[in-house]
Amino acid sequence: SYAENRTVKDPQLTEDVSVLHKAGANTQGILQYLRERTGKKTTRRDVHNMVQRHKTAEQAGLTDAQRAFAVMEEFCRQHGGNSADILVDSDTNVARVATFQSARMKRLFKAFPEVILVDSTHNTNVNRYKLFCFVVHDVFGKVSM
Repeated sequence: SYAENRTVKDPQLTEDVSVLHKAGANTQGILQYLRERTGKKTTRRDVHNMVQRHKTAEQAGLTDAQRAFAVMEEFCRQHGGNSADILVDSDTNVARVATFQSARMKRLFKAFPEVILVDSTHNTNVNRYKLFCFVVHDVFGKVSM
């Protein structure tokens, strides 16, 4: 089927999709809602594209730092056990450390605290530096990097 036959152009339905997404509805639920309302054979990819267009428009005027905070906040909202934190140097107002843990990561670490797995398969900048460091907490609360 052609994209113009599947695409939802009604602004009210587009707004409904963004509200449903913010409320936590999954792609399949949004897809079913659109098909019932429009009668079109909208695909999951069409729904994904609508959500992405809304996110892009929502973040259009934000700085990189604001977008990073928004991503971290969304990560935490996705699951109650997820957590994220950004440590900012108070003198320079520069972010020094960004950490995030999914609920699954926490559960696995609690079960196997002596195991560390680091995946650095992707180069992170033009100089091909791996941008990570280890922060180790011992049983006495001492922290070392």
